[in-house]
Amino acid sequence: MPPLPDRKPDSKQALGTAGEDLAATYLQSRGYRIVERNYRRRWGEADIIAVDADGTQVIVEVRSRSDRRYAVEAAQSVGPRKQRQLRRLAHGWLAEQESEIDIRVDVMIIAPDHSGRLAVVAHIQDAIEDEPIDD
Repeated sequence: MPPLPDRKPDSKQALGTAGEDLAATYLQSRGYRIVERNYRRRWGEADIIAVDADGTQVIVEVRSRSDRRYAVEAAQSVGPRKQRQLRRLAHGWLAEQESEIDIRVDVMIIAPDHSGRLAVVAHIQDAIEDEPIDD
């Protein structure tokens, strides 16, 4: 994994990639096993799929911001449409794995700390309630 930047990245895409790298490192340091990154299907993308220390599969949505003042907005930006998309991805992942293991959706917020380096601002576990999927 490439080293994380000392300063916040210049482009939105670079910020997103750096945020996802930091989120994956953070999760691994807490006993998660990263199973897949950037899992894409026609209805959307999951930034990270991991398995936590208890064996629960986790879809992780990473929201990176270039300014810490917008960290709260980042959590709120996972609106109803994105929540439906994440639930659909979670159910699709389980179906592909032919698994009935528990799965949850977490949201991680990444933003610069006071020195300008990216940091994990929040890891919101079980951030999205599971509801039936409407096709």
